[in-house]
Amino acid sequence: MKKLILLFIIVVALGVAIYLRSKPQLIKVDLPPPQNFEEFIVEEDIIEKEIVPEAEVEPIPELEPEPEPVSVNLAVPFTSQAPSYNWDQPFQDACEEASLIMIDYYYQNKELPSLLQIEDVLLDMIGWQQDNWGGHFNLEVSRVAEFAEIYYDYEIEIVEDLDTDKIENYLDRGLPIIIPADGHILEQPYFTNDGPDYHMLVIKGYIDGNFITNDPGTWRGADFIYSYENMMASIMDWDTKKASATGPKQGLVLLKK
Repeated sequence: MKKLILLFIIVVALGVAIYLRSKPQLIKVDLPPPQNFEEFIVEEDIIEKEIVPEAEVEPIPELEPEPEPVSVNLAVPFTSQAPSYNWDQPFQDACEEASLIMIDYYYQNKELPSLLQIEDVLLDMIGWQQDNWGGHFNLEVSRVAEFAEIYYDYEIEIVEDLDTDKIENYLDRGLPIIIPADGHILEQPYFTNDGPDYHMLVIKGYIDGNFITNDPGTWRGADFIYSYENMMASIMDWDTKKASATGPKQGLVLLKK
């Protein structure tokens, strides 16, 4: 009997070990200081030029170019798509809406409201879609862009053929980017059941070949780190005809009017 119990313990231990080894490993980095959107706004000083004889005009010294940033971490506040820890529908599929809320509050430079208030905003956004689009569906990037224009009155830019350089360039300007992804490919150890068929999240920074994200698909998604390689392999828009995340690599940038 003791041998059977020992054998059972060994089998269970091996099973746990195999399971833990198969789960994606967390990437740990020292995060750069977070930056508010206001820090990226360049104010042009209007200088009245005096008319002087050409001979008195002194040549303008050439300025050395500023060094390119090696890391960025935008101060995008975090919420999960299930703010009150209720992962039943409709919150199970509210990653698009949660991503929009985070970016909206980033541009306003405000802290997020209470968890229940965020939940109310999510329900209002979902209710609008049900009333105007006939349901709450997986939204491809173009549809999220349309919703953001209507619901939030933002200008939008759909960025096609995404690559790491394009993403970095937007982040360098203080602009976070919403990306669609195949949740099965994302190396996210906190997902259940191998992750969602389709997911959206916010890329808000980069450092050392990794993207800093706010991933609403988990309560522990604030400042979550994905490698460049894994993120770029995961980015795929929703294909409404195939009902799968097999669309093009494109993302969404919101622009304040």
